[in-house]
Amino acid sequence: MNLRPVESSTGRNVLGDCRFDERKATPFAIDSFREVTITPVRHCRMVIRTARRMVHMRRTAILLPLLGLAACTSASSKVSLPEETGEVALGVRVVTPSERLDEGLVRVTGRIVPRREASVSARANGNIREFLVDVGDRVKKGQVMARLDPTNAAIALEQARAARAMAEAAFENAKQGLERARALHQSGGVAQAQLDAAETGYQQAEAALEQARAAEKAAAQMLYDHAVRAPFDGLVTARQVSVGEFVAVGVPVFKLVDTDDLEVVLPVPETVVDAVQPGSEVRGVINPSGQPFAAKVRVVGETVDPAGRTVEVRADLVGEKSSQIRAHAMVEVTFSQSTLSGLFLPRQALRGTTEAPFVWLVEDGVLVRRDVRAEILSPGTVRVLEGLKGDELVVADAGTSFKEGMKVRPLR
Repeated sequence: MNLRPVESSTGRNVLGDCRFDERKATPFAIDSFREVTITPVRHCRMVIRTARRMVHMRRTAILLPLLGLAACTSASSKVSLPEETGEVALGVRVVTPSERLDEGLVRVTGRIVPRREASVSARANGNIREFLVDVGDRVKKGQVMARLDPTNAAIALEQARAARAMAEAAFENAKQGLERARALHQSGGVAQAQLDAAETGYQQAEAALEQARAAEKAAAQMLYDHAVRAPFDGLVTARQVSVGEFVAVGVPVFKLVDTDDLEVVLPVPETVVDAVQPGSEVRGVINPSGQPFAAKVRVVGETVDPAGRTVEVRADLVGEKSSQIRAHAMVEVTFSQSTLSGLFLPRQALRGTTEAPFVWLVEDGVLVRRDVRAEILSPGTVRVLEGLKGDELVVADAGTSFKEGMKVRPLR
């Protein structure tokens, strides 16, 4: 069979005037029963290109009116956008100042400290020769903890002893000379000048002997100081040098702590310190174990810390000592606040510095800054002394990005 021109959707022959030249047609066997004649494509290329251009032009002719219609539509009716909204109000948690504290209590965080704690240092220069104790050992007062190399000190002591012996011999000679001069002077055998010289020589010999004896004592003390001794009974908590290391006078060698004599140091707010008297008993717990303890107040400070407005109170531990009571442990002690009045806020509500504190108030939906005078009672509570009436809405947890006039929404 022969291929025929195929008509497109427009009703025209897509091959246009392309003609089939049967003389140039190539017979092609499809099977044994039929034969198809194919016209070479190179004779129809120009015709096909022309047809494609016509299709493109028709599509352009259809699109142009549609674009014009869209332009008219956009000119006649504008797209409506949502109107801009105002500033969004930020939700903030607010509180009203309380006229009393919850449970009427103030919790104070303190620490347990040893009453005697020292850095034991060498009292002479030298190299460490040996250690006689180590970390964790208990020592008694005066016990030798380490020894320095005493070679030079021993030699110096021998020299001082020899010098003292020479001074003693010179003193004896001067003494005998003075006695002879006095005897001869009484019989007129020597002049007064010779007697005076004998007396002067005796005095010089006596002074030289005293000097030699003092030098010997100093040399003996230097040799004694080549041993590092414990200043009191305690526990060795640190060793800060090694064998063979050179140490100078004042260089720490050991850290010694008297763990049997501990006390509690508490920074008590000045608002409640008047209720604490020497001899009274305080109770608290050790952090983080929660082990309870009791202590007897020994000293109440006479001055107030200007930064924290607290007074230092020292109390001695009483009762049976627990293994959890260790030096430098943190403790919490609760003091009664039942008679304390004022306006109280959460610690997070107070902003600014110690010298210029302030709080944020919510008035008519906006933030208002209010300068106040306040004191910190505990890590979580402050008392406002001036600046508030008591009916204000105070931001409980003020942020650093807050500004005057900022829109907010109070949350209870």
